[in-house]
Amino acid sequence: MLTERQKAILEMIVDIFTRTHEPVGSKALQTSISTSSATIRNEMSALEKMGLLEKAHTSSGRLPSISGFKYFVEHSLTLEQIQEADVYHVLKALDEDFFKLDDIFQRAADTLAQMTGFTAVGLDVEASQQKLTGFEIVTTSAHSALAVFTLDEASIVTSQFSIPKNLLPHDLGNLRSLVHERFLGQTVLNLHYKMRTEIPQVVQRYFRTTDNILALMDHMLQEVFREKVFIGGKVNLLKTAGLEAYQFFDNSQAVALELRESLPENNSQSVRVAESKVDSLSQLTIMSQKIVVPYRGLGMLTLLGSIEMDYKRAASLLNVVSRVLAMKLVDFYRYLNSNHYEVNET
Repeated sequence: MLTERQKAILEMIVDIFTRTHEPVGSKALQTSISTSSATIRNEMSALEKMGLLEKAHTSSGRLPSISGFKYFVEHSLTLEQIQEADVYHVLKALDEDFFKLDDIFQRAADTLAQMTGFTAVGLDVEASQQKLTGFEIVTTSAHSALAVFTLDEASIVTSQFSIPKNLLPHDLGNLRSLVHERFLGQTVLNLHYKMRTEIPQVVQRYFRTTDNILALMDHMLQEVFREKVFIGGKVNLLKTAGLEAYQFFDNSQAVALELRESLPENNSQSVRVAESKVDSLSQLTIMSQKIVVPYRGLGMLTLLGSIEMDYKRAASLLNVVSRVLAMKLVDFYRYLNSNHYEVNET
């Protein structure tokens, strides 16, 4: 347990170090800590023995250890804080009429990445929890078609496919009927379950020849089962974590799984310092914030950066971008649910 003075010294060292990236000596703290330089040095030595500070090799100053950063995050960091200067810049970056839900998430991730110099990830509502609310098939040629899925009445997922040679001309209509009768209104998780249980038993009711039908449906639904992941500043991982982390982000589904596990179900915010189970991300700080997606559930915005990041500024930016993202989502869904086509009769 730290004394109040030790806690204040640790907070100041973390604050100064994350802004300057230079070891901090006792003289830098004297103006803020009303005690002698010798007392401050003794307290710094005590913090070092506790494993919260490390001594720099090139000077008499100290820098926070990983344990020191973790202590600071757990006991001193206020995730709800906002630096007013950030609000204008974030509002300006997202001041646009968006035509697609995906574009809102992508812009938020890009904005957070650009303003921090780190990597940001936006996640829509977890795929398994979304409901299928619409389905159509559009033929694009004599031998190909496009399956168009609507999730939660707002998110569009498409899957292009080659029409199997054994399908009769009216079979695409039968496929549409099957999906409408068996899948509409169901969660994606239920679709996965039905594909393994119910559909193989009833498919013959819809088709004279069932060859390739289940394989085609599996192909079409693959995109529905996938998480939507919006990555900003991916190249920054080369600087903060290395090539393996950069390559890990090529697998968007693995990224989504790791980030969802980093934020406990009952928490709206979290900061994990060097705690990822993924080796290539284990020396990063992962800061996450849940986002309310109107009418649908919860999305996420996550920042992945150096352990030595400026935590106060990063927390402010994540908070501001999250709030502006939530505002843009409200506007987007309000527009979708309004009668925006109005005709003035004369």
